[in-house]
Amino acid sequence: MKYLMGLMLALGIAAGLTALPVVDGAVKAGEYAHQASVVGDTATVSWSSDGTGGVFLAVSAPTMGWVGLGLGSAVMDGAYIFMGFVKDGKAVFSEQKGAGHSHKPATDPRADQSAVGQAGGRTTVEFHLPADKLPVKGKSFPFITAYSGAADLKTFHEDNADGGKITLP
Repeated sequence: MKYLMGLMLALGIAAGLTALPVVDGAVKAGEYAHQASVVGDTATVSWSSDGTGGVFLAVSAPTMGWVGLGLGSAVMDGAYIFMGFVKDGKAVFSEQKGAGHSHKPATDPRADQSAVGQAGGRTTVEFHLPADKLPVKGKSFPFITAYSGAADLKTFHEDNADGGKITLP
C-alpha cells in the first residue's frame, strides 16, 4: 500500500499536478495557472483547467461595485456573462446572457461553484464550470470583462471594459 501511495504521489508530481483553485471570492498568488491583465492593467482575469475538461475562472477589479466576465463572444451580444457584487454584506452572483448591448438573466445556469468577495477596494468573482456546462466550444475562446462602481446588475460600465482570449490545455 505504501508503494502504491508513493507511486501515485510521484506520478502526480511528475505530471505537474498542483492544487486546484479554491472558489472563495479571493484570488491568491499562484492559485491560477493563467492570468491576463485587462482594462489598462487595472483588472485581472484568471483561469485554470480542472483536469476533467472544466475550468475555474476568476475576475478581479478595483471597485466596490459589480464585476463581470463574459465567455464565447468578443462583444456582449452572444456572450454568456457571469457577474457579481457585494451589497450590504451580501454576495450576489448572477449568470446572464448578452443580447445586443444589454443582458438578461440566463435560464440555464452553468456554474456549479461560485463566490464573490471584496477586499482592499477590489471585488472578485470566482466560479467553476464543469465540462458539460461550458457555454463555449473548443479549447480557445474569446472573453469580455467589465466593471462598475455600482452594486447592481444594471449600471453601465463606462470605459471599464476589455476583452481577450482564454486557451485551455
